[in-house]
Amino acid sequence: MKTEEEILHKHFVMYGVNAKEWTRKCALLLPEIDRHRIWEQKGFGSIFEYAAKLAGMSRHTVEDALRILSRIEDKPALMKVVEEKGLNAVRPVV
Repeated sequence: MKTEEEILHKHFVMYGVNAKEWTRKCALLLPEIDRHRIWEQKGFGSIFEYAAKLAGMSRHTVEDALRILSRIEDKPALMKVVEEKGLNAVRPVV
């Protein structure tokens, strides 16, 4: 039988993995959100404010995502890697 501490730890790890996955998915949407200026349409002062308030993303994370994704947008194989593993998986290549 699992202890309460083991159950808490299991939940924390599961939530952490899910948080990383959802942050990665949000990062992938940023270029299109910026291109259509959705952040402005929704009343935010910048894409950084939009991402921070709605997804808890830091300015650095948003800048990094936009920079990396702009460099690989015409490279479908690298985009697929980002979708599956995240931005850090292609950072050395970019």
